[in-house]
Amino acid sequence: MNVTPLLPEIPWLAHENARFIAQLRALSDADWTKPTFCPGWNAAQLVGHMTGGAISYAERIRAALRGEVIISLGAGTPAEFQAARDEITRKSIAMSPKERIDWIERSQDALQEEIERLEPGDLDRDLWHRKGNTKMRTFPAQRLYEVALHGWDLENDPDAPLETESLGALVEILETRVPLYFNRAAPGGNTGVFRFETSSPEAAWEISIADGEASTLDGLSSSPDAVLSASGSDMVLLCAGRADRAQKIADDSLRVEGDSQKAAALMDVLFRPF
Repeated sequence: MNVTPLLPEIPWLAHENARFIAQLRALSDADWTKPTFCPGWNAAQLVGHMTGGAISYAERIRAALRGEVIISLGAGTPAEFQAARDEITRKSIAMSPKERIDWIERSQDALQEEIERLEPGDLDRDLWHRKGNTKMRTFPAQRLYEVALHGWDLENDPDAPLETESLGALVEILETRVPLYFNRAAPGGNTGVFRFETSSPEAAWEISIADGEASTLDGLSSSPDAVLSASGSDMVLLCAGRADRAQKIADDSLRVEGDSQKAAALMDVLFRPF
């Protein structure tokens, strides 16, 4: 019997987790020391980072279900949290490739189990995030983005598209992710209505920015201040700071219509690494 997931990104996260593990198992011993697209990180460091993320996410979810908001990993401050994450990365790097993969797989599976047992009333529980506390409903999408994008980072080919069956879900998530990311950046100054359009898959949505806050609009307006158009892959990569905005505009992969100054100010905020 088919069961409708609490959030559509939850089964896509399970899919992306499996895809990521298969990608890791295909690496040679030499591949683990090669640079990734993440500056200063080789493959072993990237996987250590991802392992720490899975462990800390699961701990925060378990605490939230008890009615507690914790930083996780035994940390009482953001500095202690970062030190704990660094220690997990160090331990992961010191392992053999098989041990390293087994650890992240166990950690991903444990996180997935916590996410899959969430109930509707849990989605608005508070969770700690170093960029500002957030709601439980944001975590599955956040993790899906991390797994998909870090899988792309491993290949270290900035000209390659993001090719995954979860691309449609990643584009759909942008509708809520873009205003959340904008608001966390706390830029101020920009106002207006902005439309985002993608091809492959086709999608369109708008956000409104007023008083320094962005929100998603219901439906499409007749005259947005600016329109940003790109393929689904390019839009996701741009919104994660993985694509060169100037190059995408130059080769017509990213098209900007309307108020160019307002569009540029918006892209300055959104098209940066998260």
